[in-house]
Amino acid sequence: METPELNDYRAHLLDALDDQPQRAAEERPGFLQVLVNHERIGTLNCAQTDPSFVYTARERSIQHLELRSESGILIGGCVAPEAGQKSLRLPVGKGSLTLHVQNHFDGGSLRVQYEAAPGWWSHLATAIGLPAGAAVATTQANPVWSVTTAFAQVVLAVGVVALLAERIPAWVGSEDRAHQLEEELAARQSTQDQIDQVHQQLAQLVEAQSAAVAVSRAEQDRVAQLNTLIDTVAHTQQRLNAQVVAVQEDLKTVKTDVAQEVQTGMRVAVTAVEADRELVRQDLQAVKSVNETLVKQVALLESRNRELHARLALTSLEVAKANASPKPAVVAKNDPPKETQAPTAVPVSDNLREADRQAFMFWVAFQDGTTEKSIEDLVQELNGIKKGPMKSGWYSVEVNLPNPEPPDRFLESVKRAKIVKSVVTSKAMPPAQ
Repeated sequence: METPELNDYRAHLLDALDDQPQRAAEERPGFLQVLVNHERIGTLNCAQTDPSFVYTARERSIQHLELRSESGILIGGCVAPEAGQKSLRLPVGKGSLTLHVQNHFDGGSLRVQYEAAPGWWSHLATAIGLPAGAAVATTQANPVWSVTTAFAQVVLAVGVVALLAERIPAWVGSEDRAHQLEEELAARQSTQDQIDQVHQQLAQLVEAQSAAVAVSRAEQDRVAQLNTLIDTVAHTQQRLNAQVVAVQEDLKTVKTDVAQEVQTGMRVAVTAVEADRELVRQDLQAVKSVNETLVKQVALLESRNRELHARLALTSLEVAKANASPKPAVVAKNDPPKETQAPTAVPVSDNLREADRQAFMFWVAFQDGTTEKSIEDLVQELNGIKKGPMKSGWYSVEVNLPNPEPPDRFLESVKRAKIVKSVVTSKAMPPAQ
């Protein structure tokens, strides 16, 4: 749909196109605008009795002078020096303009004088004997510039000529009648020529008007096409705006949903992590408590094991002493007494030595990259026996410790070896098999 403002603007353009030729034809060229240094300072009415215009500048000199019609059409102008004078005569229509500029360093003065050209009727009035001033005054009072007025003047001139043709024979003798008829025929011929010229001008004017109408119609068609294009662009822009708004709303909805899903997922993940952390904390506390309990049990078992080893050693010693004591011999009455053989001390010392030693078993983990030969050398150095192959990185080793030497001191010496990684001393807790 076309907006009212666009319709009004189009109507204004069409009216201006229709009105411009008529305005240019009807405009009175006698009213001129005077512009000094590109500023309008006044107007000159060429239809007055004494058409002149005087202007004095106080601050600046008059450098640029322009004369324009009422519609703004440039008629003439000049450029004057900063100091000095300049005079110029410009033809304006059938008359002329006389420009006189006098410039000083602190200002300047201007005088514009319009001089109208006398019409052919003035010469005719002079030839008849009428005062020319009245014709000039009438011409200046009523300037005629249209084709219709010119045609009326031609008809009036023909009437005057016809009237003169009727009166001259009465005033002049019959001898001058032939000469007067020739003059009348010449005047009619000239009048007919002027009429033909007027008709030609009218035809040209009609052609120009037809061309202007065609141009205006073409411009109307272009304006209509432009309006259609503008409407199409407006509809397209509205659709694009609607689509952009819809896409923005969809993006906002998607962003909101994604943000909610992310927040929900983060809450669930955080809750799960906190729950897992709490479970791990509880498990760690349970393992810690169980570990403490196991450590206490291991210490108790080790102390009991030491007591049992000590009791076993004492019992072994007592048994060895009991076995070593001599039994009393029974002597018969008739038999002579035999010499009792003293028991040797070697078996007793061996039994004591075996009783003084105690069997001790522990598990050893060696460093990565340790060779079997290094392990065998260490076991031989400890006077121990390697029990079975390696299981889960642990070797079981059994040694016979002297009774006075505590196991802890022995294990400390074993840990100082470079190839030993860890040592387990508890028999109640063997390493994981």
